[in-house]
Amino acid sequence: MNDYSKIFELIEESEVITIFGHMNPDGDCYGSEIGLREALRHFYPQKKVYAIGGGYTRVPQDFPTFDDVDDETIKKSLAIIVDLSNKARINDERAFLAQKSIKIDHHIFTEKFCDVEYIETDKVSCTQVLTNILLTHFDYLPQSAANPLFLGLVTDSGRFLYSPLDENVMNIASKLLSFKAETKKIYDTLYETDLESLRFKAYVYQNFMIDDGVAYMVFTKEQLEKMEMNKNMVAPQVNLISNIKGCFAWVFFAEGEDGIVRVELRSNGFPVQPIAVKFGGGGHLQASGCTLNDINDYVKVVEALKESYKCQK
Repeated sequence: MNDYSKIFELIEESEVITIFGHMNPDGDCYGSEIGLREALRHFYPQKKVYAIGGGYTRVPQDFPTFDDVDDETIKKSLAIIVDLSNKARINDERAFLAQKSIKIDHHIFTEKFCDVEYIETDKVSCTQVLTNILLTHFDYLPQSAANPLFLGLVTDSGRFLYSPLDENVMNIASKLLSFKAETKKIYDTLYETDLESLRFKAYVYQNFMIDDGVAYMVFTKEQLEKMEMNKNMVAPQVNLISNIKGCFAWVFFAEGEDGIVRVELRSNGFPVQPIAVKFGGGGHLQASGCTLNDINDYVKVVEALKESYKCQK
């Protein structure tokens, strides 16, 4: 078992704690930040604990939200950075103003940028790592923490579909349920659909491309504007074209209004993470992301995937 004593040593000596995640947050990032904040606020009511971020909306309306924090507060805080492997993707660079910092992550190591770092790549989500850590120190978690932690576990595991899937994942899910995580409310929100979503899926299924084993979809900013969507709404839906027979990888390229392209790469065995790193990103072996400065550079990513696949055959 890992020794997490340094984490709690730093927490207990800090009066102010700020929690950060990555840009374009997903459910695991939201769940990690908010779940950790709610746990620390519950067990250390005398401390000021904040979660900095925003942008993830698939949460029940009555679930906790992020905080607005000024620079001076961050400067005198302990910063805990979650669900992030590379410094450039931090959701708020003010994190590096903090007096001390801790990184807690489950992605493949990219670079060291915190004073203390705990990285567990054998965990399916950062919320799994955090729940394990918290339960080495506390006997239970408040419902306000269990809810976002369960949401993060469910989203990053694909509702317990993606690897690594082991006994600990199920044990953590069971414990969060025992702490009154509201599964129906979470699932109802995550999997709610509407007419616009159905039309979007139809558009993807009619227009995605396959190039020598790579399934992909390119969304220009003009196309997204016409659909009244943005890159952060579109890119996470990359698994709409998952596991197509004969395809070893699938990718969404979504251009923002600023011309920056969000790229999400997935596979069911083939390592896409090295390709994401090549283009300045990172992530998991089979689920990674990066950004491009030009939408036309999607060709370079597709070619890199094809070349890498040929070299591994």
